[in-house]
Amino acid sequence: MRTVLALCTCATALLAACDSPATQHAKRQAVARAAVSAESTKASVAARAPNTGRWDDAHLVDRLVRSGLAPQSLPEYKPERYWAAPVAVRYQVGQATLFAFIYPDSLARQKATATLDTTTLAPKGNASPFGIPRMLIVQNNLAAVLVGGSDRQQERVSLAIGAGLPVATPDR
Repeated sequence: MRTVLALCTCATALLAACDSPATQHAKRQAVARAAVSAESTKASVAARAPNTGRWDDAHLVDRLVRSGLAPQSLPEYKPERYWAAPVAVRYQVGQATLFAFIYPDSLARQKATATLDTTTLAPKGNASPFGIPRMLIVQNNLAAVLVGGSDRQQERVSLAIGAGLPVATPDR
């Protein structure tokens, strides 16, 4: 029985590898659409969540989605120790990767980013763990590093985050 199962698995893998480039491209597109859809669902939850005035993962995704950037969550990310952020996530945003570090408040974020070399985005004297081009974006309790992407894309992400969270309005 195991031999038959192994042969079926092997045959399925071989058939999948024989897909035409167009079919492989269509499958990759479907996976990307599903990832964007998942993040859009997270954004819709954030839109209904109370706004505390501080960034969280859901509000970050909401801001990116509302800006038309279609973020896709990437697997678990283990940041360098010097970031010391309780929440560290990364997203594929077009051709760029966004590393987001979310702190309890702006003072904790400022403490983490104040010691960074502005060119390497690492402590002074250390090599950068990020590729080039890279950009640091800070806003309230959020520090984000955008790696790669076109100039226009970098500007769009920077403006989306730099605008901050919507102003909290009391319920009437």
